[in-house]
Amino acid sequence: MPHGYGAISFPGLGIYDLEINRVAFSVFGKDIYWYGIIIATGFFLGVMLAAGLAKRSGIDPDRIIDLTLIATPVAIIGARAYYVLTTLGEYDSFYEVIAIWNGGIAIYGAIIAGLAVILIYCRVKKLPLMRVLDCLAPAVILGQAIGRWGNFINQEAFGEVCDLPWRMELVIGGEVTAVHPTFLYESLWNAVGFVLLLIIFRGKKRDGQVFWSYMGWYGFGRFFIEGLRVDSLYVGTFRISQIVAVAAVAVSLVMLLKKNKHVKDEPAKEAVAGGDGSEHMAKIIDGKAISADIRKELAKEVAGMKKAPGLAVVLVGDDPGSQIYVRNKGKACGEVGISVREYKLPTETTQDELMGLVATLNADPEVNGILVQTPLPKHLDPGPVTEEIDEKKDVDAFHPANVGRIMLGSYTFVPCTPAGVMELLDRTGVTIEGKECVVVGRSNIVGKPQAMLLMHRNGTVTVCHSKTIDLPAVTRRADILIVAIGKPKFITADMVKAGAVVIDVGMNRSVDGKLCGDVDFEEVAKKASAITPVPGGVGPMTITMLLKNTIAAAKLQQA
Repeated sequence: MPHGYGAISFPGLGIYDLEINRVAFSVFGKDIYWYGIIIATGFFLGVMLAAGLAKRSGIDPDRIIDLTLIATPVAIIGARAYYVLTTLGEYDSFYEVIAIWNGGIAIYGAIIAGLAVILIYCRVKKLPLMRVLDCLAPAVILGQAIGRWGNFINQEAFGEVCDLPWRMELVIGGEVTAVHPTFLYESLWNAVGFVLLLIIFRGKKRDGQVFWSYMGWYGFGRFFIEGLRVDSLYVGTFRISQIVAVAAVAVSLVMLLKKNKHVKDEPAKEAVAGGDGSEHMAKIIDGKAISADIRKELAKEVAGMKKAPGLAVVLVGDDPGSQIYVRNKGKACGEVGISVREYKLPTETTQDELMGLVATLNADPEVNGILVQTPLPKHLDPGPVTEEIDEKKDVDAFHPANVGRIMLGSYTFVPCTPAGVMELLDRTGVTIEGKECVVVGRSNIVGKPQAMLLMHRNGTVTVCHSKTIDLPAVTRRADILIVAIGKPKFITADMVKAGAVVIDVGMNRSVDGKLCGDVDFEEVAKKASAITPVPGGVGPMTITMLLKNTIAAAKLQQA
């Protein structure tokens, strides 16, 4: 059916004589078409979505944006070339060939050209091809759902004559013709596919499943919708789009079955226990039990000292979490014989008042360790407070002098969480020397000191962060994987090397309100050789290492 720019009606919806104006506005005498605006809107939203999905997958979003800027013009040229090659006899001039703003592009041409660019780009930039495609697939189907309305404005991509309640009536040359609104069918089909992709693969790391699901869904719908259109491209008596659709669905089904089989077989093939393909569960590193053993040792150590160590804990404000944490610290100190003084200050405490209290505690010989509980109220600057604490009483090991000593390897105090991780590794019999150690997270409290401690033990250390390109490829190299990023169940089984030791520092709430770590424990435990649970893994060790630092501070001062 040729383009016609008359009135359109949807009798089933009570819409009659809708006048369509293809031109949105003019700039310097040049018409700007709604068709282009709608396509551009779908493109922009798709790029933003792809960049966001890339960030969640550990791929640099800037790479995705660069890729789309390169692939898009090539895809447009491919779409037009595909269309022109199948309609060569319809053009009288080169201008008509390139006049893409008049419509006439074939989506499969865009897909083929775009995939070629993506393949080349990923090879050159060494990006994981299938995970890149997984990020782009939802973006493309979203763009297609929006872009089909550009066809509506152009009055193209309409269907065969029909008399169904949802028919669309065109008034062309004074005659009314009722047809299938195939642009609407395809837009809705793509919209549903977009929603399903997001729901089914939400929070999951995949290696091509999203892309092949998109290709199968799109091809399946395209086959039937294409059969209703009158402006299809043909090879002989066969519709080209339907041929390609069948091929897309067939290939997608084969690849999805292959991917699914690989996911199911992977734990068995890579089982740590004997390699016999039997079901494997990692050794659970029991932080509670190890912490209890260490506290017994510390209690004996305190009992042998001439004078019990003293810890001063300063709490400013009424943060509920901090109050619980301070209470737990006090209880733990009592278990091993450390005396505790708690200083509870009101929220309105000034910077000078807090600094003055720290100075007083520095000078008090009965106080061996000072801990200022964080977070502090927003009006207080924790930096100067940390620097004010006597470095010999800095049991958190946050003072710049102590941080520097950790770098040099000549330290007395170590931040409590990294110290607890090292104890878990040692007491589980994990060899660090020569091992590939990956730390996910670069905080001053955990990630950075953790990396230095592993390096001092001759581990080969890599630190990952939010800008790391292809994070899964890095984490899969790890013999020892330590995760501290604060994202629930972020590390999944496909990101972990078979037989790795996994230490989960995170403490989060899942969507159902349950405590969970940064690692998908249930799935990763089937692949790792050893793993810490949450709760009950690293958490109990943190306070225990505070006790150890306090005893070390007392011995240092008493000497």
